[in-house]
Amino acid sequence: MTAATPTPLPPRVSRAASVARELESLILASEYRPGERIATKDELRARFGVAVATINEAVRLLETRGLVEARPGPGGGIFVARAAVRLALMNTVMGFPSETTTYRDYLELRDALEPLICRDAARRASGADIAAFEVIVERMAEHVDDPAGYFACNWELHRAIARLSANAPLRAIYVTLLEYLESMMADASFDAFDGPASVALHRELIAAIATGGGPRLEAAIAAHVPLPPAADAELD
Repeated sequence: MTAATPTPLPPRVSRAASVARELESLILASEYRPGERIATKDELRARFGVAVATINEAVRLLETRGLVEARPGPGGGIFVARAAVRLALMNTVMGFPSETTTYRDYLELRDALEPLICRDAARRASGADIAAFEVIVERMAEHVDDPAGYFACNWELHRAIARLSANAPLRAIYVTLLEYLESMMADASFDAFDGPASVALHRELIAAIATGGGPRLEAAIAAHVPLPPAADAELD
């Protein structure tokens, strides 16, 4: 008789990691905007009731993930990382050079994660969440003749869907990929953009998420192919 292979126990979460996770959730939920001051280290220590060393470690973890910047001196403190800083840090952490990585590369990875994000949303979305998604889709519909405005709403929608995921690494990587894509859209030219078709696709995706998963959701995810600018935009 052979002994069963023991299953490794998950590591205990340190207090610093717990503080970092809570702050990360607030940042990704848009409680704070890029460049906005969160607090000083002393304020965070008082808020969480932990030692200075614990706050220092939590901040270090968030800096490594490209989520915050620590600024010394009067008026300093812990700030939400500006997009450029966060993207540069994530390039370093993820190990790929931005100058050799294309929009299509980022989009391909985002699309690979999309089913996981949407399935999480289908499991967790409340009626209020679905209503909020629908409001954003209607704003997308108002910009079908304005690709730049349309895609600003599109990124907002996908961030909102991603916030429902309980998988912190998945959520963080997905949202960071959206930021890469959004930053690279600044120099895009739109040669073939079918706004009404894209709005219809997203309306169906939200309706499918509202069903709580199943064949309709899987069909909506499969239909959520790369948006027209991914195939037709020229990124200088």
